[in-house]
Amino acid sequence: METPSRSWRVVLTVIGSVVVLALDAVTPLGLAVWLLQVVLVWIATFWADRREIIGIAVLCATFIVLGYWLSPKTGPMIWVDQSNVLFGLGAVLALTHSCLRRMATENARRKAAQEVGQMVRIVSSLLPMCAWCRRIRNESGAWERLEIYVRNHSHVEFTHGICQECAARLDG
Repeated sequence: METPSRSWRVVLTVIGSVVVLALDAVTPLGLAVWLLQVVLVWIATFWADRREIIGIAVLCATFIVLGYWLSPKTGPMIWVDQSNVLFGLGAVLALTHSCLRRMATENARRKAAQEVGQMVRIVSSLLPMCAWCRRIRNESGAWERLEIYVRNHSHVEFTHGICQECAARLDG
């Protein structure tokens, strides 16, 4: 669920991107106004989620191309201007790719930490018991009778009796 501040960040980024497009449309091609679009993408990498960063990157990349087409053509060095547009698109792509890889890595680490936590809970709930005499190995490695171990590690007190099956074996 999006927080109101997150929604405002998206709205302000879109508004900023439109303002940069308008500025790019009125300035000649020799000025690198497209850098401002790249800066907007870079800033968004600090707060945006996956969907938002992709949307902002697509918007800014589109506006870089539109800014190139809308800017007044003043000189014969069109190849420099085209190279700048390609450089801007490459920068947006690189920033977006880097951010998405970082997010994927963080998600993988978070998932691995959860799995390790589950494994620790499972392993910590195992109780080493002798299969023959049913004694429990305590933390120091000594073997204690089941009743003593449980009494020392919980609030349980044992009473002893004989079940019906054992009583029948004793009688028979």
